[in-house]
Amino acid sequence: MIPESRDELHTLAGEYVLGVLDAADVSKIRTAMMTNPALRDAVAFWEERLHPLSAAALPTEPPPGLWDRIAARLDGETPTRPALRLWSAQTPWRWSTAVFAAVAAALALYIALKPVPPAPSFMAVLHAPQHNQANWIAIASHRGFLVRAVEGATPPPGGRAFELWAIPPGAAIPQSIGVIPPDGVFHLDALPPSVRAGATLAISIEPPGGSPTKQPTGPVVFAGTLSEM
Repeated sequence: MIPESRDELHTLAGEYVLGVLDAADVSKIRTAMMTNPALRDAVAFWEERLHPLSAAALPTEPPPGLWDRIAARLDGETPTRPALRLWSAQTPWRWSTAVFAAVAAALALYIALKPVPPAPSFMAVLHAPQHNQANWIAIASHRGFLVRAVEGATPPPGGRAFELWAIPPGAAIPQSIGVIPPDGVFHLDALPPSVRAGATLAISIEPPGGSPTKQPTGPVVFAGTLSEM
């Protein structure tokens, strides 16, 4: 499933970040990232480059009657109006087309010219106390800080939220990094000072807006230590 070729690996990572793979392949890639640093690098590389491009494709309502014309063609009927030519439509449609063309060009250009990016600086696997099964993966590097739930990880109880904490080496007081969004993906563009090699990362159950005391008020359900790659 996971290719060894640099070009094929980055093509797969780009498809993963774009969200064009099926659920089975997505699950395999998330599992493989726990033990495959080259794959983690490739995914982080394309997340950094493709996510800003996707933001340029603003949501736009399709022209009236477009779906009816598509359905008529699928049923073998002759549409009553000429099919829409997207490039002659309004500006947002042209921008969306241009963005996806730019994404395809970026993938092709990288394969031809770009060397493999350097490995992440630190990584941690967070799991529940007394269990070794990975529930969360944290990656810290010069690109930022990413914490992601593993496929099948347990969500917080109803009406509650997960909050992420860091305890630097030699410290005893946890420092809040932030509340983890409901989709299980937490990202910062810059590393907090407390996130460094040897720091303990922990996740506690808190009110939806986070701990009101700036310290954990609920149980710590997952924890792990950042190690240099």
